[in-house]
Amino acid sequence: MSRWVEVCAEEDVPRLEGRRVVIEGSNIGIFNTEEGFFAIGDVCPHKGGPLSDGDVAATTVSCPLHARKIELRSGEVTNDSLPGVPAFPVKLEDGKVFVDAEELCVKPRMRGEAVA
Repeated sequence: MSRWVEVCAEEDVPRLEGRRVVIEGSNIGIFNTEEGFFAIGDVCPHKGGPLSDGDVAATTVSCPLHARKIELRSGEVTNDSLPGVPAFPVKLEDGKVFVDAEELCVKPRMRGEAVA
């Protein structure tokens, strides 16, 4: 079952950038890439950096603190053995960005801190 939540307008996130939104108390990064919009947990698993402030290239974002690369499709950390971050389905309707918040119920690590 899906629970779509409107998080912003498409124009709120410029191409190749990210923005932080809060859904049910969890920080979610919304990214506008050349391949579309993506949503992942916004806290880097390394030291807690804000992924939405990182550099976006293709379908990855680099954490602005220590350059850990996160694949936006899966949430996987591609240049370290750290656990990934949650990735959420995204849809666009009438110029608005929606995230499927159903996954927030089953991914409790979203609210936790980064791995030390």
